[in-house]
Amino acid sequence: MKTNSIEKKSIADEFSNVPINDQRLINRLIITATRLDEGSEMSIPDACRNWAEASAAYDFFANKKVNPSAILSSHRENTIERLKRYPVALLIQDTTKFDYSNHKSTKGLGPYTKDPHSIGLLMHSVLAVSPTGVPLGLLYQDIWSRENYPDQKRHLRYVLPIEAKESFKWLKALEESLNGIPDSVQTVTVCDREADIFEFFQKVQQLETHLVVRAVHNRRITGEYHLLYDQIQNVPEMGQCLVDIPRKPEQNLPPRQAKLGVRFCPVNICPAHSRSKNPPGILFYVLCAREIDAPEGEEPIEWLLLTTIPVTNMVEALQKIEWYRERWKIERFHYTLKSGCHVEELQLETKERLSNAIALYSVIAWRLAWLTYQARVTPDLSCEIILETHEWQMLHCVVNQTTTLPEQPPTLRETVRLIAKLGGFLGRKHDGEPGVKVLWRGLQKLNEGLRFVEYFRSIPSPSPDTGNE
Repeated sequence: MKTNSIEKKSIADEFSNVPINDQRLINRLIITATRLDEGSEMSIPDACRNWAEASAAYDFFANKKVNPSAILSSHRENTIERLKRYPVALLIQDTTKFDYSNHKSTKGLGPYTKDPHSIGLLMHSVLAVSPTGVPLGLLYQDIWSRENYPDQKRHLRYVLPIEAKESFKWLKALEESLNGIPDSVQTVTVCDREADIFEFFQKVQQLETHLVVRAVHNRRITGEYHLLYDQIQNVPEMGQCLVDIPRKPEQNLPPRQAKLGVRFCPVNICPAHSRSKNPPGILFYVLCAREIDAPEGEEPIEWLLLTTIPVTNMVEALQKIEWYRERWKIERFHYTLKSGCHVEELQLETKERLSNAIALYSVIAWRLAWLTYQARVTPDLSCEIILETHEWQMLHCVVNQTTTLPEQPPTLRETVRLIAKLGGFLGRKHDGEPGVKVLWRGLQKLNEGLRFVEYFRSIPSPSPDTGNE
């Protein structure tokens, strides 16, 4: 991993090669992205410098030449360049829902639950994460609305081809996310239980990539026990490990530590509805991690994981558990979009305009997550990969209440903690590292201060009084 090659990039650099054949629109995208990045918690009018900028931002989202794919295209190219530094890249897939039930006048929205009054959008994304846990960027994103909530009976859904089901999103995202990634990078798609789909497994095999997915179905397998659950229950425990279990983002609590007993073995998974006695299967390695002596009041952790990568010893098993734990990064990404960027409060007239805004905010939310976790992985890098000299100098002086500057720029970790302190982080010994929430608050305060200084620097100095008294 070439950590020393991390280049300095602003939010504007993520949009430097957007495939829109109109330079004025590209310039407007960069200006709008910069303003929203500086004030990610603010509404669009508040984040922009004046009403003319805000009006231009709204016009950009409404422009027929603009779509989410175009907005994210340049960022995707940068993401691929970042993941080339690693031998392995984790491609984390997940779906989230945006609630716009109070925005009845927005055109094109649809129900996202069985309640017809709950209208909104759905978004399925692929977030690239390094094996060290740093979010590298988005490789794929699809935003859509439903005309009606799917209400087919289960036996009717089974007869539909996968292309006619909403679950086809997993296969489409898998194929699209791999485009342009060099063969020198081993890609491992990581998903939760919703992706336990046999056609998805077949697509992974067809594309010659790899998968770690949490199982939910007691699938048919070949061999003595015939069913997946029976097979893994009859495998002896191979070892134990301690892992930190993240809390839900809204809980704002430190992770708790859990002791897990680990079992693993190879299995040959068969299609669910094949009538053949010996149907062709797909080779997986199943791994069961079950919590031992869970604290009172806590639900015991139990993960049943399927992977295409061999698991033959505890070192390999622990690696797959760590990779699955990285799936929480995409939940943090969704949390940042909703609670940090407040995308569910956007008031735009159509689904298309909302989708464009969400795509832009997605890059802003990723960049905040990147900063949070990059500081933990490479704490000793110079802070000048994220801040200009005058920015870190102001930050240092304000937080430390001093006018004395250090001889060298602070490290990335020191700077992130200073920013977090602006956002309310106390920085006590038992507080651990700052999270996304206090970091985005601190960045907003830092940007407000920088705007204030910039404004006063622009005021011309008064001419000296040369008159006689």
